Amino acid sequence: MPRSRPLPDRPRGRRGGRPDPATFPLDQVRDRMSSYIYGNITVLAVAIAVDPDQIHHGAAVLTVLATAVLTYLAHVLSHLVAHGLGAEESSDHDRRQSVATIVRNANPIATSGLIPAVLYAAAWIGWLPAEWAQIAATVILVVRIGMVGVFMQRFSGKRPTFLGLWGSIVLAAVAFVIGFVKVVLTH
Repeated sequence: MPRSRPLPDRPRGRRGGRPDPATFPLDQVRDRMSSYIYGNITVLAVAIAVDPDQIHHGAAVLTVLATAVLTYLAHVLSHLVAHGLGAEESSDHDRRQSVATIVRNANPIATSGLIPAVLYAAAWIGWLPAEWAQIAATVILVVRIGMVGVFMQRFSGKRPTFLGLWGSIVLAAVAFVIGFVKVVLTH
């Protein structure tokens, strides 16, 4: 039986806006973390692959946003199909709730392209050199992925440790290698 955390009426975080991740069932936290890592690695590969000409002409903005949105849609579709197994025994309410949970848990994929898109748009309109925008987008994505170890410890109720930080650095390096190899093999 999977371990889950209590979910009493979706308590809000410290600021009252977003729900506190510690109140989510463990399966949802895992799905969101998986979406976060997957989305950031996919967008990282695109951030590495674009060239300065694409940034200057605005194509990089569209490429990053399209990658994030289409990856999000593919992820949601695949989860909807997979969650359809055995759904005959579920009520309409349960199915609607399952669809809402799948869509919500995939949000980190869609949002992973926002920062790179803003940076590429800033370069497109001339506020930043294209090379700086690309370097910043890549570094930010690698750092976002690298923070996963710290987030995992926090969501587990543990204080961040040196080992967790080291694991984050290794994860970021592996994610960068995956993105780089994807670019080399597919372009």
